[in-house]
Amino acid sequence: MSSSNKTIGILGGMGPEASSMLYTKMIKYTQREYGAEQDTDYPPMFIYSLPLFGFDETGIVDEKRVTGQLIDGVKKLETAGADLIIIACNTVHCFYNEMQSAVDVPIYNIIEETRSWVQQAAHKKVGLFASESTCKLNLYQHSFAESGIDVVAPNREQQKKLNRVIKNVMGGKQGADDRSVLIDIAKEYQSQGAEAVVLGCTEIPLAINQSDTQIKLFDTIEIIIQSAVDYSLKG
Repeated sequence: MSSSNKTIGILGGMGPEASSMLYTKMIKYTQREYGAEQDTDYPPMFIYSLPLFGFDETGIVDEKRVTGQLIDGVKKLETAGADLIIIACNTVHCFYNEMQSAVDVPIYNIIEETRSWVQQAAHKKVGLFASESTCKLNLYQHSFAESGIDVVAPNREQQKKLNRVIKNVMGGKQGADDRSVLIDIAKEYQSQGAEAVVLGCTEIPLAINQSDTQIKLFDTIEIIIQSAVDYSLKG
């Protein structure tokens, strides 16, 4: 590792298991793509696990309270020495501009990074697994529309099922039933013309992975960690 490698700041805790998976995936990616073996082969990083009040499995409950905590969180990472910041949660990217305005270091946008991947794959219509807030705020719909990509968002019944899966993951109770629910919704998306599904909630990859279904899955955790590690180690 070069001493000039950039330090990654991770704002996590939303929820803790998703943040843990992000860190693990970051290690595995560095081993796979950079041949990391020694401690010094990995990117330097700080992790701030933020117990976010005003936030639950549906998403944002208290907007003002959430915003203040997020801004404080990214400032702490910058003060600690982070050269870039990633956030282990899709929903809170609705406050991306507020967070980025509060710090001088770049915050990588998980939604924009995912759009780039979907665009490169030449998909024109994708399904979305996400929290209720992410869907209601049209975070993916607005972003993907800029690239001419249609998003199939969950209907009311599908969203209720997704909320239950997310809550189960947050409590470490996910299992085969949750995986089956997600597979069934993915099939329903396919029947509506979706060519792939975006895992637009960082809890979801703890309940399903690519080996569980034939439809292409875009794991937003995997996408954001690859961008961060590449920036850190390649500059």
